[in-house]
Order: sequence, then structure tokens, then C-alpha cells
Amino acid sequence: MTFRIRLTTFAQILTAIKMTIRKFPFKSCFLLAGLLLILQSVQAQTTNRNDKEDESPNRSRIWYGGGLLLGFNSYFGANIFSFGLSPMVGYKILPALSVGPRVEFIYTSYKEIGFKSTNLFDVDAGVFVRGKVFRGLFLQGELSNQWYENPIGANEKERLTRFNQRIGAGWNWSSGQAGSEIGVFYNFAVANDLNTYQNPLTYRFGFTWNF
Repeated sequence: MTFRIRLTTFAQILTAIKMTIRKFPFKSCFLLAGLLLILQSVQAQTTNRNDKEDESPNRSRIWYGGGLLLGFNSYFGANIFSFGLSPMVGYKILPALSVGPRVEFIYTSYKEIGFKSTNLFDVDAGVFVRGKVFRGLFLQGELSNQWYENPIGANEKERLTRFNQRIGAGWNWSSGQAGSEIGVFYNFAVANDLNTYQNPLTYRFGFTWNF
């Protein structure tokens, strides 16, 4: 709709210019010159405004990430497999220092010998701080609250909450915008929980944009 309106307006302008040239051939030269200057000025202002919007410092400081979590563990004869997804958004306070929110959704299969596997679902939400150390190497700390399910018997489970403190390191391969990364993280809350089946050490693989 906007494109048709612009074409109609442009056609009307051309018709008016042609009529003016026929009636006032000498004065029309000044009219055309003035019109061209106005159009050039409007175009220059529009281009500069678009360039400034594209170069917004806030926009260039925001980056996005998404990770995959894989975990294999054994607990008193039970076999445990975990898989998780973790979207995150970072804001660069400094070129090498970022903070932001992070959410993780985890599925766990808990299998005891002689019993069917128990499906467990966890949600983890919190904040992170990441610092670039050297090239692609980074260190990251996290604080989060986790709502998780814990097996208490044959195909039985209970719902619990826990405050997690994680620290880890990884390497990011970035080509300016799109990138990938791997990392290893240690959860102090899990390490100090004597009744949990979870492993405090986790491995992550993910992707980033504009990091």
C-alpha cells in the first residue's frame, strides 16, 4: 500500500513539473534546481539517521546464546542420563565483561536395575557473569534458583528447590557474529548435597551471536 502511494505521488510531481516547464521555461530551471537540492538533503538526512540507528551502542553490546547440556552419571547402581537446553542473553558492560539472565530446562532419565526408568524435569533460572581472558577463552560464574525433581524410590519422586552457585570455563569460536563454544562447569551446591543423584560437573556445547 505504501509503495503504491509513493508511486502515485511521484507521478503527480512529474506531471506538475512538466506543466511548469511548458508555461515558464526559464523559471522552471530554478524550480528544478531547488527541488533537486531538497530531495538530496532529505535523502542525506534519512541515510544518516539509519546509520546512527544501526550503530546504536546498546544494540552492539547485546549478544545471544543457546547451550546444550549433556550428563552421564551413576548413583548406587542407577544409570543417569541428562539433557538440557539453556538460552541466555548477555550485555557487555565492558568489551571483555558481560552480565545477563540465563534459563535452563533439563530432562533426566533415572534407571535402576529391575525397575522402569523415572523421568525427571528441572528448571533453573538465574544470572551469569562472563569475562574474556585470552582470545576465545572465557571464565563464567552463575547464581540461580533450581526447581527440580528427586527420585525417592522405585518410580517415585519429590519436588525440591535449590540455590546453585556455578563456576566454569570455556572456549568460544566466533567469526564476528555467529559462533560456537564449549565449556565445563562445577556446581558447588550439588557437590555439597549428600542426598542428590546429580553430578556437580557438567559439560556444555552452545552457539552465540554477536559475542
